Amino acid sequence: MGGQYATLKDVAERAGTTAATVSYVLNGSKKRYISEDMRRRVEEAARELNYVKSSAASSLKGKKRKIIAVLVPQFENQFFTQLILGVERVADQYGYILSICNTFDDPRRELEIINRMQAQRVDGYIITPTREGGRNTRQIRKIGVPMVVVDRSIDIKTPYFFVSIQNYESTAMAVRYLLERGHRHIAYIGWKADFGGLELREQAYRELLTRYQVPEEEQIVYNGEFTEESGQELTRQALKEHPEATAVLYAYNVQARGGVDYLAQAGIQVGKELSVLVIGAPDWVHTGNNRFTCVDLNGRGLGTIAAETLFDIIDHEGAVAPYQKDQISTLLEGDSVCRVQSV
Repeated sequence: MGGQYATLKDVAERAGTTAATVSYVLNGSKKRYISEDMRRRVEEAARELNYVKSSAASSLKGKKRKIIAVLVPQFENQFFTQLILGVERVADQYGYILSICNTFDDPRRELEIINRMQAQRVDGYIITPTREGGRNTRQIRKIGVPMVVVDRSIDIKTPYFFVSIQNYESTAMAVRYLLERGHRHIAYIGWKADFGGLELREQAYRELLTRYQVPEEEQIVYNGEFTEESGQELTRQALKEHPEATAVLYAYNVQARGGVDYLAQAGIQVGKELSVLVIGAPDWVHTGNNRFTCVDLNGRGLGTIAAETLFDIIDHEGAVAPYQKDQISTLLEGDSVCRVQSV
C-alpha cells in the first residue's frame, strides 16, 4: 500500500490546534498573532509527521491523484526513452499518467524536482538517481511514498525496491564475444561513473581480459565525459596511442555514436580493418547500412519491470518487503566484428 502524506488536519491534531492556525504558521503568515509556543508546537508536529506542503488543493488524505513521477538523468540517451515507453505502457493499463523530468545528472536539480513532485502529491516515483540519490530520496522514504530505483543503486543501508540492467554481465558478454573471435587488444571507451553500479562495466572488461591471460599492461582503457564529442576524441586518442588495437568496445551508446562518426571520417572500415561492439542498442546501430554488433540492455523491458514493481506496492493492501529484479541483456550480432588470428 502506498505511503500517506500528512495533512494540515494531522498536524493540527498533533499540535493541539486548528488546521487554519497550522496553515498560518507553515505559510509564514503575519496576518494574525500566533504565540511563539504555538508556532514551535506546529513546526515540531510538522517535522514529526514529515509534513510536506501540498500545491494540489484537491489532494485529500487517502485519495490518489493517478500521477507517478519518473526521473531520468539523460533525455538524449535513447536507453531512457525506451525505459519511459516501458513505464508508460504499464501506467496506461492502471489509468495513471507520468510526470517525466530530466535531472541532467545534477543532484541539486534532482532534489528540487523531488520537492516539487512531493508538493504535487504524486502517488509514486520511478527514479534513476544521481550520485546523491540516497540523500535526495530520504524524505520520500520517510513518508513511505512508493519508490522504485532503476538502473543505478543508491548508497543507503536500508533495503529498497531496485530494478537494474546487467551492467557486469552485459559487458562480460561483449568482451567474451570479442575474445572468442581472437581479439586481445580491445580498446575500452567508457565514462568514469564510479557510482550506482556503472563501475561494474569497466570491472567486467578488466576481469574478463585477465581471465583470458591478457595482462593489465595490455588492457586499453579510456574514460571521458558522457558525450558524443568525448566518444569521438577518446576513439581518436586510443587508436593513435594503441595502433595494435583490433577492436573497440563502447561501454555507453552516446559515446559510441561519436566514436563511430570519427571512424567514418577517418575512413576506417568497421568490420574489416577494425571491429566495433556497442553496449546498448539505440536505433542507429541497425539503421541504413549500419549493422553493429551490440548488447541490447532492453530499456523498455526495464521500464516495464519498474512500473509493475511500483504498482505492486501502490495497489498492495499491506506493506511489501523491498526486492530487487534484473532485466536480462541480449547480444545482437551484426557485421561490425571480424575474426582475427590470435597471436
